[in-house]
Amino acid sequence: MGIKIISTGSHTSDEILDNFMLSEMVDTNNEWIVERTGINTRHISRNETTEEIAFNAAKKTLEQSGIDKNEIGIIVFASISSDSLVPSSAHTIAGRLGIEECFCFDLNAACSGFIYSIAVVESLMKTMNIRYGLVIGAERLSKYVDWEDRSTCILFGDGAGCALLENEEIRLEKSKIISEYCEKNRAETFVDSECCTDSIKQKAENKCFGLEIVGSFVSGRYDEKKYLSVKSRDSYDLENDTFSDYIKMNGRQIYKFATDVGIRVIDRLLMNSNISKDDVVGIIPHQANRRIVQTLSEKSEIEIDKWFMNLDKYGNTSAASVPIALDEFVREFDLESNKGQYIISLAFGGGLTFGGTLFKIC
Repeated sequence: MGIKIISTGSHTSDEILDNFMLSEMVDTNNEWIVERTGINTRHISRNETTEEIAFNAAKKTLEQSGIDKNEIGIIVFASISSDSLVPSSAHTIAGRLGIEECFCFDLNAACSGFIYSIAVVESLMKTMNIRYGLVIGAERLSKYVDWEDRSTCILFGDGAGCALLENEEIRLEKSKIISEYCEKNRAETFVDSECCTDSIKQKAENKCFGLEIVGSFVSGRYDEKKYLSVKSRDSYDLENDTFSDYIKMNGRQIYKFATDVGIRVIDRLLMNSNISKDDVVGIIPHQANRRIVQTLSEKSEIEIDKWFMNLDKYGNTSAASVPIALDEFVREFDLESNKGQYIISLAFGGGLTFGGTLFKIC
């Protein structure tokens, strides 16, 4: 019994910026972008803030789960593009969802933000005996992009993804209490009380899909040479909603870093849980670059068909990348036929940060 994901959701704006449109803005073309990145389009949010994108993803996640929003005990918001310092975006989203009271905070771990947050929330849910938690990854990177720099403007997009986590131990204990009460109620009153109908008992047993967290590994090191960086909010121009300092990235060095630590993450997760590569049926990597994913597939000797990619549609959405991909993965993949098998999510990003999560399909 542990912590598992029981619902996911994602949201992107309706405005799509494709490679042909970018070729009219900078010296590039569709073939050049696709060959080097695998990206065809990205979503740009001109009329939604980061918090609004995140709220929509969280709302979908809760609606699909059917749980009472006030049972949420913790919300962690991962982003490098949050809208305010105080209150935190996690608090703002909790308020918009109508949650009366909740443990909320923001977390900045760049593209690894969702993975870091999963590890933190899993631990806190166990320690604090919390039944439900929300982990949100959301970005509006378009406001940090230098639209005259063809090396970076082709890469990034906006979006949000969300996962609802449940503490299995609390669920089973609650189901046991409900079941015992129902049996006692029937025995003493001989009335099939509404609270004891099969439909209510089934809801209490929670028939959602489940991705149980088997293990996490997160780490990082100081990026002394600033291979990937974004300046502070001090450079923000409120009137024009832009930054004077944009995303800076050394693509070649980030490629070397990502393909190195990505293998370390996979090996550590499998070793710590004594799981074979053959038991892994899916890998959900950070959607940074198709070449990175292809190299990780070759170095790990895990066939490329097991690596889920949607970066062709969204580009690199930083902390939103893994949860958006996870949401699409659980909708497209046959989870029912693969119960007992494992999937891995992994990420790497500025900081430098890296990490992964091993899930068991249940």
